[in-house]
Amino acid sequence: MNGEKIEKILREICFKIRVKGREALKEYAITPAKFDVLQRLYFGGPQTMSTLSQSLGIAKSTATGLIKRLEKEGFVERGVNSNDKRVVFVRITDIGIDVINSVIRRRIEFVNEVMKFFSPEENARFEELLIKFDEKVLELTEKNG
Repeated sequence: MNGEKIEKILREICFKIRVKGREALKEYAITPAKFDVLQRLYFGGPQTMSTLSQSLGIAKSTATGLIKRLEKEGFVERGVNSNDKRVVFVRITDIGIDVINSVIRRRIEFVNEVMKFFSPEENARFEELLIKFDEKVLELTEKNG
């Protein structure tokens, strides 16, 4: 077993799939930084500005600038908490969801293209192994915090 080699292969595959998917961003004229915000909102649901800036690892002022531009372009909406009007939540709009779905579709198309080079049996076995790998990753991350 060579964890170093497997990690390198997984990293390179993920990078290539990510790059292929982000080709869809050209249709929307959206920057990678804005896309990162949309991803956080798509997969994490509505978030406060503080939570969003922390999860992205950027200053709150930088996040605010990104959100303002995304809101102006119709990709996100801001709203206040009904219990505390000082707390601003950001949520992704249907247009923003379309961007994410477009990127995901592009990734799926690319993966399907690659999978054509393998037999149905190889594809089935590969899927089984990936599911098992994912389950073990989940077990270990939950176990180790």
